[in-house]
Amino acid sequence: MVRILGGKAKGVPLKVPSSARPSPVRLRKALFDYLRLRYPKRGRFLDLYAGSGAVGLEAASEGWEATLVEKDKEAVALLRENARRAGLPVRIVPLPVEVFLPEAKAKGERYTVAFMAPPYPMDLVALFQALLESGLVEEGGLYVLQHPKELHLPLGERRVYGENALTLVEV
Repeated sequence: MVRILGGKAKGVPLKVPSSARPSPVRLRKALFDYLRLRYPKRGRFLDLYAGSGAVGLEAASEGWEATLVEKDKEAVALLRENARRAGLPVRIVPLPVEVFLPEAKAKGERYTVAFMAPPYPMDLVALFQALLESGLVEEGGLYVLQHPKELHLPLGERRVYGENALTLVEV
């Protein structure tokens, strides 16, 4: 059972679409412990490949203004249901990430944190590079990629949680 770990919707269970691989509890807890200290005033949070919304809804529960991007129709329906059940005001964008990124850039959207957890069979390095090149994160913000611990990127800070890792790149 996937649940929201903290904030105003703490404990709310989330429905998980068949296409999703929710971020592990230990990784989510560590990420939000870090973000709470680094950004006490919160800001705008972007969750790419949102899946069940475990990360994006966690951000909203913690007081971030959250945007969740997901193309899978079943996942989008469950994201809406999970957000409603948790009572969290989030923006859900039903588009592929590769369509969203240039559109958001063209509109001048900016985020404090951009989190990306693509399906692991995809080219994670190329996807993260596209996110970095989008320029969507504001000065002082953070790009975050969740990936298998075996992947080592030549940039940012690396943190390992079990079989998964986070690479954090500051702007």
